[in-house]
Amino acid sequence: MNTRTATPPPRVAFYGRTADASDPGTAALVLGGQYQQCVSVLPEGAITAVFYDLGTRPHYQPAPARLSLDNERQVRREGGLDDLLTRASRPWRRFDFVISTDVYRLSRRTAMSTAILRALALANIEFLHAPEIPDGHRLPVAPWRLRSVAYINVLTRLIAEGDDR
Repeated sequence: MNTRTATPPPRVAFYGRTADASDPGTAALVLGGQYQQCVSVLPEGAITAVFYDLGTRPHYQPAPARLSLDNERQVRREGGLDDLLTRASRPWRRFDFVISTDVYRLSRRTAMSTAILRALALANIEFLHAPEIPDGHRLPVAPWRLRSVAYINVLTRLIAEGDDR
């Protein structure tokens, strides 16, 4: 008798951002591409929350409530980066990982992206990134376990410095 149970998919929040918000249609295409790129490296059903912003922090522009992926599918926006960070600190959050196409989606400024990664690490949330994959290719072994170099650097500093919350 086989007593193995299926491992549930990881609970992952998607975060996307496009700095150029001058054309909402183009911004939606960019964000949709980021979302699809992240979904392609995760197991089915892993995305449990969707966050995205238009523009740059702290001067975000209003973002649409839904992101159109194609003519039939849409995903509901639960907020932006600030909302993601607020929910990350809650014990009843719906995600244990945050995925984006690159750490620079969090912020182009190194100090800011490090602060965000630190907040995620202290909340015991792992940051994942989905590198661009050429059409027809798949990432090797268990792609959702990849960690960004920036995240590892932040964790290394946290361990070296201790938790000074």
